[in-house]
Amino acid sequence: MIRIRLRSFVSPASLALLAAVVTVSTASAQSSIGMQGFGYPVGGGSVRTNGTGGAFAEFDALTPTNPAALGGLTRTVITAQAEPELRKLTGNGVSEKSTLQRIPLIMLIFPARRGVAVGLSATTFLDRTFSTATTGSARIDGISIPTSDRTDVRGAINDLRAGAGWQISPRFRVGVAGHLYTGENRATRERAFADTLKLGSVIDSSRVTYFGTALSVGGEATLGKGFTALASYRRGNEINARIRDTIVSKASAPTRTGAALRYDGIVGSVFAVGIEQISWSRMASLGSATIAPTDAMNWHAGAEVAGPKFRGLPVLVRAGYARNELPFGTPGQTARENRLSAGLGLPVAGEDATLDLSVQRASRTMSGSGFKDSAWLLGIGIQIRPRN
Repeated sequence: MIRIRLRSFVSPASLALLAAVVTVSTASAQSSIGMQGFGYPVGGGSVRTNGTGGAFAEFDALTPTNPAALGGLTRTVITAQAEPELRKLTGNGVSEKSTLQRIPLIMLIFPARRGVAVGLSATTFLDRTFSTATTGSARIDGISIPTSDRTDVRGAINDLRAGAGWQISPRFRVGVAGHLYTGENRATRERAFADTLKLGSVIDSSRVTYFGTALSVGGEATLGKGFTALASYRRGNEINARIRDTIVSKASAPTRTGAALRYDGIVGSVFAVGIEQISWSRMASLGSATIAPTDAMNWHAGAEVAGPKFRGLPVLVRAGYARNELPFGTPGQTARENRLSAGLGLPVAGEDATLDLSVQRASRTMSGSGFKDSAWLLGIGIQIRPRN
């Protein structure tokens, strides 16, 4: 009788590599095209912004993108949201479904003096949570024994932001913010043998942590006749990966440039278009040579209009569209995403509390492959505005 009680069958370095790269060959098992590389860019948008396809990101104070949006706020705001995702991956004649739970945004805003407001937020920057399961065989003492392998990765890089916005005049706002990127990837791999009476399971695990910083600035200028121009810029500084207390790789956090045009010349309605460029390639040296981060150009268009009244205030109805490029593919292949969005803003306690709802339909493809990924992203957020 053969008994094996091993703790490790792959090295920690191999699992660290696993936590940093996922190839197309495992895409069907992890049930998401967007989970490759360091993960899926959640975007950090509020439920309101998500309901408009991301078009409101530059001027929505509850979306920690443009710090100028904080300027001029006169009431404290506390907000939190949840965003479950239901996704389906289809490729090679096989379909797999999975569900992911996220709490991608928590934020506190409080006014200071003379048009200045300060915001503190925690958002999910990159999310990487998936599992793979495969079958095979191993030869032990010349005997081929069936095996099943399972790999679980639970990880994310989060964006902790402290920002301040200043409304200089009714026509101009500016803002500045500092960002702290922190998070980890935990990878666990287990091999089980068909004959459990003779052979015990084999388990190994690895934990990689991340730390980095960035600085962002933004501005807003009213052009007249209902039009407002907005822009923001985030400069990424160094970001590093550590195993225990040892830095194993360094790179730069991605730089982002965004701009938007808003029109609110119709009472009760807001329309916006936006564009952003994110230099994800600056993260290339943080992982292995098989990671192929590509810079992304994203487009957004959305609207919000006042609907029927609820408890004396109008229900806000939202819709939008986005075309995004995902940062992590494989060499020669790029992942893209199209999103259709809709949402509601319900004044559940007058001006003191609002319930925001959104639904997004995302379609993701990988160039040069037969994989297609579709997902429903549901959003629910609560805004509480205590009286000062």
